[in-house]
Amino acid sequence: MRLSDLLAPWFHYSGVEEIKNISLDSREIKTGDLFIAVPGHLVDGRKYIEVACTQGAIAVLVHTDNPAEHGQLVPESYACPQILFFQLSRQLSAIGAQAYPLGAERMKLVGITGTNGKTSISQIMAQLMTLVGERASLMGTLGNGLWGDLVDSGNTTADPITIAAQLQTFNQAGAALCAMEVSSHGLIQGRVEAVPFDVAVFTNLSRDHLDYHGTMQAYADAKKRLFKFSSLQKGLVNLDDVVGQQWLSEMPSDKLYGFSISPDHQDKASIYTLDNHQHHLGMTATLVWPEGKETLESPLLGSFNLSNLIAALGALYLLGYDMTSLVSVVPLLKPVAGRMERFTRDDGVTLVVDYAHTPDAIEQSLKALRGHCIGQLWCLFGCGGDRDKGKRPLMAQAAENFADRLMITSDNARSEDPRTIIEDILVGLRLPLKALTQVDRELAIKQVVALARPGDLVLLAGKGHETYQDIAGERLEYDERALAKTLAGEQK
Repeated sequence: MRLSDLLAPWFHYSGVEEIKNISLDSREIKTGDLFIAVPGHLVDGRKYIEVACTQGAIAVLVHTDNPAEHGQLVPESYACPQILFFQLSRQLSAIGAQAYPLGAERMKLVGITGTNGKTSISQIMAQLMTLVGERASLMGTLGNGLWGDLVDSGNTTADPITIAAQLQTFNQAGAALCAMEVSSHGLIQGRVEAVPFDVAVFTNLSRDHLDYHGTMQAYADAKKRLFKFSSLQKGLVNLDDVVGQQWLSEMPSDKLYGFSISPDHQDKASIYTLDNHQHHLGMTATLVWPEGKETLESPLLGSFNLSNLIAALGALYLLGYDMTSLVSVVPLLKPVAGRMERFTRDDGVTLVVDYAHTPDAIEQSLKALRGHCIGQLWCLFGCGGDRDKGKRPLMAQAAENFADRLMITSDNARSEDPRTIIEDILVGLRLPLKALTQVDRELAIKQVVALARPGDLVLLAGKGHETYQDIAGERLEYDERALAKTLAGEQK
């Protein structure tokens, strides 16, 4: 694409430069690329213009807050022209869509937002699509790419240019769908502003990211932005969450649908379950939707995974897929990596690795696992450093209320002393002396496994799919799933 064509929707540019690629990271710039220099949350890209030009950038778009400078060239250029662009940081998604168009015959796009469940829902959707013979793609916490070939993404929601480029790649590769996790940060920062979502899904809202949003209302408002996209055909909200109930009453009923696994909300839900039953291999339920009902046999653990499954089925149903065909392949689903992932020892002790790292997620995970546990229910967890400290005692309360035994340990202490974080957690316990503590997370897990008895279930909460511990500025290699797998093969 020529730079003049890329910029045509905003202003006339007379240059004839051909762009190879576009990037916001000067380190990725190669000869013929366009560098976009904008102020970021942590780094100002305008400081790296000279670096980008030296590396062969064909031109640089430069953020300015002065409307009079829009479309002008910077007089003192380096080795490449610098073009000023008014409030460029707000136009990145639109620029991405202009540079990497999807075309008229494009795949369907589903955006999933909420505190918990985004990853599981997107992964379940991709699995279901694959099982019924369709190609599906994903963008989110566990990586971006076609199902079965994900590449680590770094963030839940990537930068706008990367999103647009990857969506075009998935579309050209023949994907019928992209299920995208959409974070509150990504919505506030406009990273998906020009993505033409067909269906939006809301999972739930509980305390998280208040260090960024400030209040729960601001956090909810950020999530709600996804449901205001002009491209949106339909929305799906969780009626077992009070925010979902509010949104259903506020938004147009012909566009918004509700789902539920609770008998309390079936009167307003379009898609819901009856006769939910937990057993040691998963769950069974009766799925009801406007045109029918079917028995659902899910191999996934926990009631909240039933909710995630219903959300995934519901989103595909709203896109026009046959529900009966989808339900028929549900028994073939595999657990999502690090999401209620089970590892069972020969002696009957079960380890469950889960990403639960908020008070609500801890509560929901423990409630869900109680029905699968015949012995004592253990909870091992920690809290992240340099994050919302008010969450720490709340995590403790949730764990104490719903587990029989507690082990408090480290979880990405970052620059903080992990012992101080543990002390902050202990403040939230009624009986702090009953909790076990161990700063070294791997050692803590081994201690709990040594103490556990046949029939006990141990929730290893917080790390999930992550393969590192962030401690004192270093990312140390640490794979809890691999550790659990190893320990599950050990004999006492």
